Amino acid sequence: MTKLRDILAILDAIAPFDAAEAWDNVGLMVGDPAQEVRSVLISLDPSFSAIEEALRERVDLMITHHPLLMSPLERLDLSEAASRKIGMLIRGGISLASLHTNLDAAPGGVADILAEKLGLGEVQSTGSLRQGTIPEEMPLHAWVRSLPFTRMRIVDAGRPVKRVCACPGSGMSLLLEARKRGCDTFVTGDVKYHAALDAQEAGINVVDPGHFHTEQIALAPLARRLRTELGHLSIKVHAAQDVFTP
Repeated sequence: MTKLRDILAILDAIAPFDAAEAWDNVGLMVGDPAQEVRSVLISLDPSFSAIEEALRERVDLMITHHPLLMSPLERLDLSEAASRKIGMLIRGGISLASLHTNLDAAPGGVADILAEKLGLGEVQSTGSLRQGTIPEEMPLHAWVRSLPFTRMRIVDAGRPVKRVCACPGSGMSLLLEARKRGCDTFVTGDVKYHAALDAQEAGINVVDPGHFHTEQIALAPLARRLRTELGHLSIKVHAAQDVFTP
């Protein structure tokens, strides 16, 4: 018998909850730590489609990267999305826990998986920022074609790629840090126009595979780690699609 509190302890060991950013909300979102857990669904978001899959599969616990709640609710108005999701979870007997910025920064977490997908070596870590080098210097567009992402927005600052900084999700606030570290190329999601222009004028290439694609890549590795710890449980990953379409 595995209790929810036991799984929360394992998640805390993988990505300590107290390592999350101060503005973040991680750990148990919905549920009773004493609940018995037999099955788990991992999802990037606590979306309606993910919750509906959990209901169909009679899952006991959902683990999401993005939290369901980022600010306190004043009321449980079931006409509003967050409250309706809470109602669905409670009625279905499903608990929900989230690993967000703590998983971004953790060893083997989202940022490390992104650095691995980018083929970076000699990786150095600072929070959720990863800095590394590729084996041989390459033209930007040739390097981009080698990446395992289907759609990318590119800011070409006229430099070849050798030293790369990367941050999963929305990381352009770290552009100055990437510049200080001597990176010629920065990979992150949710890049806005003025931030892209700032990067180009600072001589830093930018590659934006999208918020979804820089984070969804970490779910399967997380599932494998949990199966090692909890091999007697059913652990699946929700096959989500990017909210943006071509």
